[in-house]
Order: sequence, then C-alpha cells, then structure tokens
Amino acid sequence: MAGAQGLVGILVNPMAGRDIRRLVALAPMASAPEKVLRLRRVVAGLVAAGARALVAEDGQGIAREAASAARGAVAVVATGGVEEGAEATRRAAAALVAEGAAVVVAVGGDGTQRAVARAGLPVPVLPLAGGTNNVACWTGDETAAGLAAGLVAVGAVAPERVTRPAKVLRVTLPHGEDLALVDVALVRAAYVGALAVWDAGAVRALVLAVADPTRPGLSNVGGFVAPLGGDEDAVLVLDLGDGPVFPGVLAPGAVGRFGVRAHRRLPLGRPVLLEADTAATLALDGERSWTVRPGETVRVVGDRTGPPVLDPRAALAAFVAQGGRLPDGVRQAPGISEGG
Repeated sequence: MAGAQGLVGILVNPMAGRDIRRLVALAPMASAPEKVLRLRRVVAGLVAAGARALVAEDGQGIAREAASAARGAVAVVATGGVEEGAEATRRAAAALVAEGAAVVVAVGGDGTQRAVARAGLPVPVLPLAGGTNNVACWTGDETAAGLAAGLVAVGAVAPERVTRPAKVLRVTLPHGEDLALVDVALVRAAYVGALAVWDAGAVRALVLAVADPTRPGLSNVGGFVAPLGGDEDAVLVLDLGDGPVFPGVLAPGAVGRFGVRAHRRLPLGRPVLLEADTAATLALDGERSWTVRPGETVRVVGDRTGPPVLDPRAALAAFVAQGGRLPDGVRQAPGISEGG
C-alpha cells in the first residue's frame, strides 16, 4: 500500500506567482530560490514525521535543488514538468500517486490547485499557498503543513478524520466541461489573452464557492456582499452592473469597484445559468479559460465531488489528541542541527 511507504508527493509550480497580476498589482515576483526554501520547509516537516518526499521535476531546478540539501529524504520524479500548463500539472499530480505517494502537497496558487483537482486523485491533497491568489490554499506555516502530511502518510493520523471532499463548481459549456474551486466569472472579453482578470468593470457575473473579504481574488467582492465559507454547502451568485458599489481586492494592492445588481445564495446541486449576450470569456479561479459566443449559455453547479483536502490544523490536533509523540528512531529533519 502507498500509505505503508510513508511517501508524500510534492508538486511545486515554478510559474505560480508570476502572472500579469504581479505587474499591475503590488505583489513581488515569486522567485525560484524562494520556492526552494518553501519546498525545504515542507520536507523538514514531513521528515520529522518519519515520511519521505517524492517531488515532481520542474524546468527551473527547484526540485533538484531542494533534494540536494535533504540528505536522501527526497527523490525527484520525472513527470514531464509542471511549468508547461494546467494539463502538465494534472499529469504530474497523477504521476506522483502512481509512484506511491499517499498524500500530495501542491504548492501554487488557485490555478495550480484547480489543475490538481482535475486529476481526480484518490489520496488526500494539501493545497499550499504559492501563487498570486491563494483562496483555495492553506496559508499557514509550510513546516507544519509538511508535518501534517507526513503524519497522514505514515499512518499516524487516519486520513478520514482530517480530510473533506472539496467544494467544486462544475462548468458545462456548449463545447466542453471544466471545473473551478473558487470562482466562475463571465467576462466581457473576446479572447482569453493573458488569462488573468484584473479589470473589475469587465466582469458581468460571478458564481462563488468561497466569498471571503480577507482573501484576494475575484471572489473577494462576494465577501463584502454576503460572506460564504468553503465549508458551507452553498454557492453565491452575483449579477454585476448598475447597483450598489462594493470593493473587491483583485490581487495584493489592487482594489476594484464592483456594481452589484443582485445576489443570491443557492444550495449545492442547484444549477446556475450564465448567458452571454456579447462575445465573452469564462474565467475559472481568476484565469480566462474558455471563449463564449453570443447567445451561448454556461451551466454551473456546485457540489462536493472534489479531491479529499487535508486540513493541517485538524491533522495536528488529532495527533496531539493521540499523545503527540513521534515514532522512535525518526531522524532529524534535514537542514536542522543541534546548537553548541
């Protein structure tokens, strides 16, 4: 069994946090050295739990740099790279499970997490913040996240106690199907272009799985209208245009103004129909992904058929409740040494 091996798969998207929103907002570029350090912190935590890491190879050497400092606790898996787009990220996540990973830690923003969700993994996924917008991600300490993932991978904490299926937005278009984890937006734009959405005035409608005024992204405006948590079995629909104006933090340092005609909260399973009266695009988790022709209708349904998401806080709480002792013989985390 994969769990018996104590393997944690780690996927780091080297392109996360480097989209055009970094140029129009006040957010720094996420450098490769910074991502190496983030990865090493995850590894330090999981090694402390007695687990080992399988890291998906990338074109910028992030995985290999982290592995070289991990004293044999990390193996690099050739997956074809994750910097080539969402489909490559999906394949990389599936490859880690095929190699025996009992848990997958995905480091990246909401776009990365959406690609991993599309892989339909049968093991717990820990989405770790590493992008421009990180609504679908754990934003706490990476070392604690690694420890939580490691405890589940070695069997010290039962996964069914600390995971829950992710809420997803299932999208059906006349020419395809897709999903989002946070938001679906109908945008006035004839072309997908640079993917990211940063013009509040171009957004015509939003369907939200999460609406939190403290988390940047298109879903942010919903947090000022009618907050909605990811743990609630509902979606929020906003019709935008002439109406009361609300703020929306589109990205760090970038605040838009949204006129909200109407809003409604719907239970999971209730379809929402978005109709395009002009050429438009459909943005999923903040990235324009599909073109929509005039007269076409998009169907969006929220449900809980997403991947089992590991909650690090719940995992560590369960470990503490069990006594909080690490297994005997577990070696010291790489990069940490006794003072003296």
